[in-house]
Amino acid sequence: MTSLSFACFTPSLMPEDLLERTFVAREPILKTIMKRVEKLGKTPSPNHTLLVGSYGVGKTHLISLAYQRSVKLADRQRNTSLRIARLPEAPWRITSYARLLAAILNQFSPTEMKNADTSSLEAQLRGSIRADGPIVVFMENVDQIFEALGQDGQQKLRSLLQTETGILIIGSTTRLDRSLSDSASPFFGFFDTIRLDPFTPEEAREILEVLAREADTSELAEYISAPDAMAQIRTITHLTGGSPRVWMTLGSALNATDFEDLSTLLLTRIDAFTPYYQEQLAQLSPLQCLVVAELAATNHPLPVKVLAERVGSEQRSVAKAVSDLSERVWIKPVSTIFTNLLDQRRSYYDLADPLARFVLQLKESDTLALPSIVNFLETWFGAEKPTAFSSFDLLAKVEDTLAAVASGDAEPVMALPSTVREAIENKARDMEGISSIRVDFLEKASKEAGALPPIDSAEWVARAERLDHELQSPQSRLALVRWLAASHRFDEAEAALGTITSKKEALEGAEALKSARQAHN
Repeated sequence: MTSLSFACFTPSLMPEDLLERTFVAREPILKTIMKRVEKLGKTPSPNHTLLVGSYGVGKTHLISLAYQRSVKLADRQRNTSLRIARLPEAPWRITSYARLLAAILNQFSPTEMKNADTSSLEAQLRGSIRADGPIVVFMENVDQIFEALGQDGQQKLRSLLQTETGILIIGSTTRLDRSLSDSASPFFGFFDTIRLDPFTPEEAREILEVLAREADTSELAEYISAPDAMAQIRTITHLTGGSPRVWMTLGSALNATDFEDLSTLLLTRIDAFTPYYQEQLAQLSPLQCLVVAELAATNHPLPVKVLAERVGSEQRSVAKAVSDLSERVWIKPVSTIFTNLLDQRRSYYDLADPLARFVLQLKESDTLALPSIVNFLETWFGAEKPTAFSSFDLLAKVEDTLAAVASGDAEPVMALPSTVREAIENKARDMEGISSIRVDFLEKASKEAGALPPIDSAEWVARAERLDHELQSPQSRLALVRWLAASHRFDEAEAALGTITSKKEALEGAEALKSARQAHN
């Protein structure tokens, strides 16, 4: 598995057969690309394609496979003279339109740049296409190349692609910057864009199963199919964003015992991404770095005014930094189900990339909070495991903030760790779903109530009473019965149980009370 581990950050170095075996979930997209390659030279309008996705989402893996399959297609179709050009993944030497043309021509024959001007290089390329056949150009980091080309170079390239039907661009980019999204830019609306999303938990399980087979680890393959494993996969996905590169990095040297302590697993393995994000931070201005670092350390969204106060800069300057960072997809305005309860005059901003947030938090904030968040999320996503004592403080904070929401104050919930608030919002979907979440919280917490000191149990009973007073439902009354029973207040639990009108909740309450009495005796 050494080669697999090494190639996690450079998929283009992986052998073709390994690329194929570790390729999951994206076959329909690859087939779409290959159909466009097959049509080149047979249609007057090549379908230039741009893959758009964040760092580590699998763009290079997909481009590499499309390139390999296109080479095979060209070998099979010798009569059509299809030719394949793949530009360097890091396009540092492509600093102008002329150098872009030369880079394409160099794929087939050495091109002298010394005395060549743009017109002659363009003429060479057109002549080469007419004489030797159409060209598929695989071009990664298109945004960087377009920035180097400038407006004039972009316009010339657009003109070439519009008038020359024998060339097809299959490109990729991490973001649609102004050269691709501004209506005044030459390439606005030019490409057919295909967005690559991070893996879903189900797709993540699929790649882990593949990696387990590659490592011949039957124990890991067996564990991945267990119910608790899915809760842990969902937890990792939620914390890191779940990009294919995360799973390749984790899965390339993973065994079943690693899942026993997700906090340690994440702390040790995700640090591999630190150099990349440090390099990206180095490209920001000092104020932009401060804004990013502050959001990472705070671990929850902030409005511009508060950001300005925290970094010690003028609000106007911070607003400009926030705007620039938003364009570069470092941060994003937060969309939340609690919007109507917040001050409508201000917007909240947070880090856009979950993996960036996680990596920077490991460097900028106290990692002691990670185990309680991980345990909270594992329980949240359905793991049947004990709630860690450290997580009770977080559970209590969540319930108290959601109680504040019920009374019309959403400010406290915006101060929860972003990953926790997002998990709540994803499950609730809207404000109507908050009540059922609170009942679920109380039920989950009551299962481990025996580990709590009496004073903390009393506080949890008070929370259950508060919720039952608000909802007056069989479910909230059952939650109260559970906490009264878990706190050994059996007479009160018996009295509350007698008021439950729903047969289902009454039976569950009776069973909870019976179990608590047996455990007490």
